[in-house]
Amino acid sequence: MTTMDGMHSGQLVSAHPWLGELALRVLGAALQILATLALVRALSPEDAGIYFRGFVIALGLSALLRGKYELYMAQRILGQHSTETSVSNGVLLVQLARRMLVRSSLLCAVLLVLTADLDIRAPQLQAVLQTYLPFVLALPCVSLSSFIGEALRAANRTLGIVVATYAGNASILLAVALAPAGAPLQLYSWAFFLGSVIAAAAAIGLAWRTFPVRPEQASLPISRDVLSAVDARESTGLARGAQLWGPLCILSVLATPLQMAQYAVAARTAQIVDYFLPSLNLTGGRETLLAASSFETSESLPTARLVTAVLYSCALVAPLILLAPVTLAIYGGPYSSQTVVYVVLLGVQWANGVGRPAVRHAVAHWDLQRIGMTVGTGALAAILVCAVGITRFGALAAAAGSLVGAAIINGRAILIALHGHQTVNRAAA
Repeated sequence: MTTMDGMHSGQLVSAHPWLGELALRVLGAALQILATLALVRALSPEDAGIYFRGFVIALGLSALLRGKYELYMAQRILGQHSTETSVSNGVLLVQLARRMLVRSSLLCAVLLVLTADLDIRAPQLQAVLQTYLPFVLALPCVSLSSFIGEALRAANRTLGIVVATYAGNASILLAVALAPAGAPLQLYSWAFFLGSVIAAAAAIGLAWRTFPVRPEQASLPISRDVLSAVDARESTGLARGAQLWGPLCILSVLATPLQMAQYAVAARTAQIVDYFLPSLNLTGGRETLLAASSFETSESLPTARLVTAVLYSCALVAPLILLAPVTLAIYGGPYSSQTVVYVVLLGVQWANGVGRPAVRHAVAHWDLQRIGMTVGTGALAAILVCAVGITRFGALAAAAGSLVGAAIINGRAILIALHGHQTVNRAAA
């Protein structure tokens, strides 16, 4: 009887592998919401705005630093070939991560020197500088975990990204739970640093399982051809970082701490969509995954894939839009009034979900000039929209800029994918 029960249980697990995955994704989304809620209840809106500016320092700078490495690694994984090197994906990941870590560590050292100089020249800024110090120190760890996360996303191992985010949100919850009354803001900043270290360690472990590397291969030097190919993507990588973080950087500099906090709360809540969008690539097991890979490496992207992405994204985002007032009400105070900002940011997530298959297809069939032009246009539009409207509309201008940038990049990728599909069909006819 026990044997039969065990066999039946194994059959259920193998037949429904997505149940466990869904539970982990729900847990990740719940931790995101709970950590945000804990922060806004522990900190005043002004302190929360100052704290979330630290997020921009760490995440925004890391996006600029790692952009070209992410693009090259994603192209290598999605294209499933490389003309510059014959090494495995794991070895290449180690080589690129090593160079990216050197780059981020150098910038971290420069920022620490500048911070020390400011601390002497402007003693009145000491409290602010101490708040942002952990975010600066976290820069290498954030860069590494984000770089590995994008490689896992390219390889359709997105569940690992979700698990890695547990560390950051759990550290925030732990800090709020253990902090004494009237705890300084720096305590929460150091909690972010601790979470970034743990997340980087978790990302390394996940990468080691997904892209195994023998110890003797880890020290192989990177080839000059690969370096040249990576450097050729520098401007595109910077544009991608500017499109993602440009509006938020403008907001953090020109807006009040209150507006920064309002945007951050709406953005972190909208990001729960991304916890579930990647499952589109995994639902259905190994057969679906192999089929998805063949679509990305083929010359055309079937229209059915795009339609599925649209339907899936709509089904996921539409209920969140309808529940927007109720969702923001849990944060209370000045955050519940940001329904429009939250809905616009949900639109960003929807655009990214709809365009994800087309973007993956575009990266697999890399066209440097075409992709560079598209990403550059999206970044410029996002920054201009935010800069023009920031004085009057505040957080809404940043959200609108992000939506315009996402719409340009994803829309262009979809048009290119559909055009390639029509071309292939005419050739076959």
